[in-house]
Amino acid sequence: MQNFAIYRFIISALMLTITTDTYAQSIQPVNYPELGVSFEVPEGWMGQTIENGYLMGSNVFPGFMLITSHDLTNLPAIKKELSDTFKIGPNSTLTPVGTVETVSDHVVGNTFSGTISGEPAKAVILGCLNPNGLGITIISASNASVFSNQNIEAALNLVKSLTFTKPAQVTPNIQNRKPANEWEKKFSDCRLTYMESYTSNGTGSYGKKVKIDLCGDGYFNHSSYNSMSVSGGNYNGGYGNTNKGAGTWEILKKDDEVILRLNFYDGEQYNYVVTIDKDDKTFLNGNRYFRTYEDAGKYGPKCN
Repeated sequence: MQNFAIYRFIISALMLTITTDTYAQSIQPVNYPELGVSFEVPEGWMGQTIENGYLMGSNVFPGFMLITSHDLTNLPAIKKELSDTFKIGPNSTLTPVGTVETVSDHVVGNTFSGTISGEPAKAVILGCLNPNGLGITIISASNASVFSNQNIEAALNLVKSLTFTKPAQVTPNIQNRKPANEWEKKFSDCRLTYMESYTSNGTGSYGKKVKIDLCGDGYFNHSSYNSMSVSGGNYNGGYGNTNKGAGTWEILKKDDEVILRLNFYDGEQYNYVVTIDKDDKTFLNGNRYFRTYEDAGKYGPKCN
């Protein structure tokens, strides 16, 4: 799970029943010790960890549920977010159809109607405060024609199972003690590629591919392919349409962490915590990215 404010979610999910072959049934509570958060997958639902949270589907109930983190620190701020229209990507807008309701002393929610990827959709979104750190957002949505109280009840059951503890301390990677300029040299004229794919006996698939080209002149190119995903920020469907890419990049040091910051020209900003393990494998926010350079030909960075 990652640190995104609620309004920055982009939802692009298949509005169909998800098969049991694609998703693993959760028996034990799902635990994120680095956030101090655990929860139980509701009965009849299955799930798996994705880049920005935990995505659930069902072979009984239509639609999907996402549980992810947010950085809002008080209920008034969450209520404000849940009172506004969510413009969450191309052909994807959700408008509140009611007023924000109080679920408990630390949870509020609202219902929404609109479109997801151009299809009529309805959703319930719950915002939860975490007394120990990042809050939790739960989105339960489906095609408008099949949305029902079952989608709402599933979200309420999920939020009831939430347990918060003090986040576990993560030991900093020793390589992160290098000066920032050494990290800039390592990533200059470098392509970072994230790939994720699943198949279900030839009957279904899920795929995602992200490419980030970090050019030595200080600009970057960014592209993302998704067949089913939930992501934060403003992914552009291809590379930037100027000769200086989609924006500028920089490496920052914060305490014992190395931060890769992407500053898009449209004002969007992504921050990734960078670690490299003892085998020289690269991870952004805990997700494996492959590094390739100019000598990799078509697999190298596009920095013309």
